[in-house]
Amino acid sequence: MKKAKRFLTGLLSAALALSLCAMPAMAADNGETITSTINTAQKGSLTINKYEGDKQDPEKLLDGVTFTAYKVADIVQSTEAGTTDVKMQPVEALTKIKSDIQITSETKYDDIKDTVDAALAEDANPKLTAFATATTGDNGITGQAVFSEMPVGVYLIVETGAPSQIVNKTANFLVSIPMAKEDGTGWNYDIVANPKNAAVYGGISLKKYGKNYNPDGTFSEVALSGATFYLQRKEGDDWVTVTAPTVSDSNGSVDASGLLTTSANGMINITDLAPGTYRFIEHSAPQGYIMDGQAAYEFTINNDQTVTISDAYKDTLANTIKVVNEKPNMEKQVKTGVDAENKDVYGKATDASVGDVVTWKVTAAVPSNVNKLAKYILTDNMSNALTWESVAKANLTIETNPHVDLVENTDYTLTVPAKGAEGGTWTIEFTTAGKDKLATNNVTSISVTFNTKLNSNATVNNKGNLNDAGLTYSNGFNSTDDKYPDQPEPKDEVIKNEASVYTFGMNIEKVDGKDSRGKLQGAEFDLYLYNGSETNPTEAELKKNGVKVGNYTTDVNGQIHVSGLKNGTYYLVETKAPTYHVVENGVTKTYSYNLLKEPVKVVVAVEYEVKETTTITTDENGNVTCVHATYDPATFGGDAPDGRKVRGTIHWVSAKENTPLTARIYDRLFNVENPSDDSGVNSFEENLNPDSLTEKQGYGEVALATAKAGDRFQFMRDGYFCMDKDSAPGAPVFNRTVALRDSFNIKKNK
Repeated sequence: MKKAKRFLTGLLSAALALSLCAMPAMAADNGETITSTINTAQKGSLTINKYEGDKQDPEKLLDGVTFTAYKVADIVQSTEAGTTDVKMQPVEALTKIKSDIQITSETKYDDIKDTVDAALAEDANPKLTAFATATTGDNGITGQAVFSEMPVGVYLIVETGAPSQIVNKTANFLVSIPMAKEDGTGWNYDIVANPKNAAVYGGISLKKYGKNYNPDGTFSEVALSGATFYLQRKEGDDWVTVTAPTVSDSNGSVDASGLLTTSANGMINITDLAPGTYRFIEHSAPQGYIMDGQAAYEFTINNDQTVTISDAYKDTLANTIKVVNEKPNMEKQVKTGVDAENKDVYGKATDASVGDVVTWKVTAAVPSNVNKLAKYILTDNMSNALTWESVAKANLTIETNPHVDLVENTDYTLTVPAKGAEGGTWTIEFTTAGKDKLATNNVTSISVTFNTKLNSNATVNNKGNLNDAGLTYSNGFNSTDDKYPDQPEPKDEVIKNEASVYTFGMNIEKVDGKDSRGKLQGAEFDLYLYNGSETNPTEAELKKNGVKVGNYTTDVNGQIHVSGLKNGTYYLVETKAPTYHVVENGVTKTYSYNLLKEPVKVVVAVEYEVKETTTITTDENGNVTCVHATYDPATFGGDAPDGRKVRGTIHWVSAKENTPLTARIYDRLFNVENPSDDSGVNSFEENLNPDSLTEKQGYGEVALATAKAGDRFQFMRDGYFCMDKDSAPGAPVFNRTVALRDSFNIKKNK
């Protein structure tokens, strides 16, 4: 009868039980002799295959996990009555703490945990020292860590390091070198363990807004696409760029370097982030917007998958960081009159006579971060038709909203044209102190008003005498700290806007009253501008209450050309009649025509509007990137006051300032009028229209972002739509209720 076999075995788990055994020399079923004696001189090994064990892939091997092995017991043998008895002798570091500690075949790690923890403490004496450490992946095999050349004994294996997504590390376990083979055929000196960890990941979203200022300082916020960011993770005292974050295709994109770009709805949505501290660093902003190159938007992925975001930049959307880029604006206007309260009224165009004073206004929005910009400069380029008067500098007024006192040569420098210059440029450049004053006082807009005189260079045409202003500002402010990723250097952005002053003329022709073919030279006229109340003013009334424009004489063709007039009611007063000559009885006699009995009324009433030149912006490859244009409001109804006929009105949506949306297009349910099985029509199912519902992604006006479920709109050239209750903030959904045209064409039965 064979003696009962007892094995030294181990279960690699959180509570490993070691079964100590006595194993006699015996014969295996194949006749091979099996020894029960452990070769204490032989070295063994432990191979750990580490698995992440996440929900998506429970068999995913995991690199970067570090294990430390501690020897906690020696294996001693004794032979008695032909049986080898194997025992475990705790090492001194354990017996010093607990002299009666026992490690037997029934011992679990939890049974000796307190003693082991005490021996691992920093102040333990003697201290349980590490045999070796090993990290998965260091040997070139994914997820594998190997301890080699391990003397016979019992070892404590501790997971001492893991990637941040590993929140709950593998519990400590015991392993013996060697272990009895499960079939009882000998000893196994090379042990394999396959522990698993539970992984935790979190997600974060970033939404980029454009803060678009109006010239008066009011603003609107829109989703901003095309902004770029780097994502960095804090590792110790350093920040390391995450080169391959998981980004939703519909909410941002990422290139090979890790550069993230906001989507059409201004979003970057990142998933599968391991717990830790991260930050977004802005790399670039769309054209015209000011990039905050010093800002770092930090957040933390917690072990419970929650996200901690500072209230300073937390968006209303859950787990979302809000980043805002500002974009200033400016407007050039000209005084058109006064209102009922005697306040100046400004517009895009006016008319004036040569010699008139023309008052202009330049209004520019001030971004909140103006103090961080290298440049903030206002300029005005005056037409040669405008004369800069000697007193004009005194008449140039700078006003802010809210009001602050600005001191020349301290807060700004002012450069003006020379005295009496025709045309020229004035410049207001704000100093560092001035920009600080604007920011500290929360100034939102600056207005500059100044006077010029319309001179004889003024042209009479349908473009007017243009006068353009510009706002030059830096499009970013970068930190000199080299810990931020490589960012483009800030460049200058220039916004230009123009207004115009028109002037007009009149042509006068003097002819013989009896023969219109006779052109009369030498007739003299006084021209008056009259704003009085008389319907038929006399010469005396005109001299009293009118403004004499000038005195003019008809030329050889009987004509007078007068230019440099503004719209108004004028009167011609003939002051000297032309003469004519008659030969009587061989003698030439000179006679005068009769003077006009009363002044001749001439009304100058020309409709005009600003005609701004369209400019096109291209990139370095010559591709059109942006088209700037203005609209003519006078033509909106199809008929302009000047007689122009407009065939249609263009409706458009801005590429940068818009609301991304989903449109559900509902069409006929069946392809035939009668979908039943009657009258030779195919079966009910065969007549279903597969395109009865389609979804399209598009863009609408910014105002659609504030719509509510049930609100109705007409989408031009398409139909009427109703906002669906499935809509979410930043992602509205609209259902088409009525199409503008019914394209249904009943199919004929065959």
